[in-house]
Amino acid sequence: MLLAFVRRATPVLLLPLAVGCPSTSPSDETGSTGDGTGDSSGGVDDGDPMAGGELLGCPGASCVMLLATQSLDDRVEVFVPDHPSSIYRGAIDLDLKPNLCEGCMPGDNGDDRLDEPFGMARAGGFLHVLVGHYPERTAGSLVAFPLDFFVGYPQGSTVPVADYYADGQFLAPVVERALGEVEAIFMHRDPASGRLVVGVFNNDLFATEDTWTQVGKLLVIDPGDPGGELGTVVLDGLAGGPCQGAGQVIDVGGGVLAVACDGNEAVAILDASGLGTGTVGEAASSLASGALCPLPGALPGRRVRYLAPDGSGGVLVTEGPTPLDLLGGAELWHLGSDCGAVGTLTLPASSDWQLGEVVRLPASVPTWLLAAGSANPMGQRGVFVVHEGSGALELCPDPVGGFEGQWDDGNGGTIEPFALAVTRDGTGLAVGAGPFIASADEVGYGKVLWASLSGADPCSLSATVSDLTDGGTGHAPAPVAGEPSTWRRAPNVVVLQELGG
Repeated sequence: MLLAFVRRATPVLLLPLAVGCPSTSPSDETGSTGDGTGDSSGGVDDGDPMAGGELLGCPGASCVMLLATQSLDDRVEVFVPDHPSSIYRGAIDLDLKPNLCEGCMPGDNGDDRLDEPFGMARAGGFLHVLVGHYPERTAGSLVAFPLDFFVGYPQGSTVPVADYYADGQFLAPVVERALGEVEAIFMHRDPASGRLVVGVFNNDLFATEDTWTQVGKLLVIDPGDPGGELGTVVLDGLAGGPCQGAGQVIDVGGGVLAVACDGNEAVAILDASGLGTGTVGEAASSLASGALCPLPGALPGRRVRYLAPDGSGGVLVTEGPTPLDLLGGAELWHLGSDCGAVGTLTLPASSDWQLGEVVRLPASVPTWLLAAGSANPMGQRGVFVVHEGSGALELCPDPVGGFEGQWDDGNGGTIEPFALAVTRDGTGLAVGAGPFIASADEVGYGKVLWASLSGADPCSLSATVSDLTDGGTGHAPAPVAGEPSTWRRAPNVVVLQELGG
């Protein structure tokens, strides 16, 4: 059986190339800053920045913490990228359902062995991780680690599964919350109330896109009580129609949330002013109404999964091809708070523009960073700048400088930038990059990159880039053949949390 997988197909990961095989695909999901520049799944935690010991705490009174999920390799990696000597803090093993044979994939096991950690947030005294395929592929969970749990693990260590999970049960004080939903993977931390909002795709990412007709859902959780009440809302009461296949959830300011609707190529705009009122069930109910904003002229079967605020109540939405539609082109849509099209941009048809995440930079003119790769090893790839020009969206002609060479995996292949997160002041950028095709039994030479940004105007932006996963002093171990615990086949989510200030 051919076990080669295309990484870009879905947010949790991959799309098998063989005809009739299922597809899977993350971000949250997702970059985050907590102030509307990213998806705000992380942001500023109001707890003790040094809680969590050497692994999950700051090395000083404040820090920028970078969390990265290795979705296919079932672990979370933790970095403090600005620390002078010990950037890599350690990792958490989340391989709850280990493969029964080395290098094998679900079809070889007779079971689904991909746990697939995705959305994350450090909030309410816990590290919350959405595990999309545990206990089974069609019913994910939230795993919440109290920050005190990590005290005693030395910097650079890996927390083994056996320290919190045995015989199919989670060991106190770690909390597992069975969500019972299909692909509940997108994490958003509401900046006003602090509550967690989970985007539920509610469709089978292993199936073809024409089957993604189920209405998406949102879940509301109290971050300080992850095992407590769970609020649920089905996004079927919107003016204009339902939101099918709910993707990334972001804050657009003014108590408003936006949700990508991948199943029917649209965006849902929701009044979130009640998220901090009453019980979590009542908060979820307050999200039941809103407006569906179809993308005018959007083609069916495209990826409409990631979006970013514009700073004025509107959103930038990406519409890109699937890995099996390489010549289909790509479009960016700038929608206002009233769903009206402020501007559109058709990306050059000379490349297939496999789109990743998009985040907003703090600037006087709406400006965004867009991750884009290519199925062609000789194609374009990089972090691109999009900005509002004279009544239209404009793409800077060249990607952000400084990343040259980073898309070379060092082993004769290329990797694609996918996950983005930017600091609140716009000077720091995290990038998750991995192979377009991830093989079941081959090393994944993906990277987690940290870039310091500078430039006087959007199209002069440049970056000083460091690979945090190259095995250098104070960095995470580099991928090594024969050591799957080091592989990075799908760094699909990076989250920044600015702690202690």
